[in-house]
Amino acid sequence: MESEYEAGNADLKPHVFAYNSVINAVAKSGEQGAAEKAEEILHSMLVKYRAGSQDIIPSTINFNTVLDAYAKTCQTRAAEKAEEILKWMDQLYREEGITEVKPDTITFNAVIDAWARSGDRRAPSRAEQILNHMDEIHMSGNRDVKPDTYTFNTVINAWAKSGDRNSASRAEHILSVMEERYNNGDVKSKPNIRTYTSVIDACAKSGERGAARRAEYILQKIRMLYEAGDADVQPNAHTYNAVINACAFSKHEEDFPEAIRIAFSVFEEFSSLPQMKPDAYTYASLLSVCANLLPHDDQPRRFACAKLLFESCVQTGHVNEFVLKKLKQTVTPKEYIFFVGSSGVDVEQLPTSWTRNAQNTKKTNSRDKNQSRQSSCRVKQKY
Repeated sequence: MESEYEAGNADLKPHVFAYNSVINAVAKSGEQGAAEKAEEILHSMLVKYRAGSQDIIPSTINFNTVLDAYAKTCQTRAAEKAEEILKWMDQLYREEGITEVKPDTITFNAVIDAWARSGDRRAPSRAEQILNHMDEIHMSGNRDVKPDTYTFNTVINAWAKSGDRNSASRAEHILSVMEERYNNGDVKSKPNIRTYTSVIDACAKSGERGAARRAEYILQKIRMLYEAGDADVQPNAHTYNAVINACAFSKHEEDFPEAIRIAFSVFEEFSSLPQMKPDAYTYASLLSVCANLLPHDDQPRRFACAKLLFESCVQTGHVNEFVLKKLKQTVTPKEYIFFVGSSGVDVEQLPTSWTRNAQNTKKTNSRDKNQSRQSSCRVKQKY
């Protein structure tokens, strides 16, 4: 369209909607280099606007789309690039007076999300700094920028994924801020089930004393809120699995007995729910509880727990490679053969009824791995 128009065909002059559509399509394509390509189109719009095409002006939505594309690449460089684009937007808005590109809450959320997905050790602290900056901007009178539930959840998730020893306390602090603001009338800061589940996850990965107990307390709080009528905090499979995982991650020996009790108590409750059931991740996490927390010299108890869990896993069809790996860590080689028939059995050699509901964990080619990584990023974003 551009080349035809430049050649003299006035009927094919690209309209701003054409640029918007292409940026959106490229950014959401999931292809390698999609974010860079979308940014190139954004630059070309700005060049044409400055050259006199006043109808081809980029907007905040265009920038937010490009920022979201960078976030989904899950790379440290992308997080740094997202901050550069945010500064670019602010410069265009403040110095050039292009009001159509004024950063908003979604803009800042995308930058925080880019950090949260990056895996960089600076991610949680940088995400929290940006959150605090949003507060400063809002308090200065800018009503277009204000932290919301998504903002807080993304920062909590960044702490949860970091494994930092302060991750649990930072996550719980942010949760307390959300609860206080919501109780004071700020409905946009209302905690939801993702909020509480991410805090549980932060507790799990912190390695702190009493992590399992804190996770159980948060689950009890969620149940209380839900039973009181808060539909936004209905516990789901992720929530129950996160609590069990917190037990499996217990690092202090004095916590082990309580963590084992909590894990199996939560599993019993989870199994009794009509709307959801334990999955392969649940069974693998419970086997991790047995492998990590039960004494190695108490093999009869380790075998008994493994037998209980593996038979239930087989019955519900959730056996996968991860479950087999955790089973092997829990029992002796001879006991493992008793369960699956061979020390080197592959999951594909097991009866179909054992694996019918389990996610396939077989190795994939590079293209499938890339698609899987992109899908994983989208799941994290949604969840």
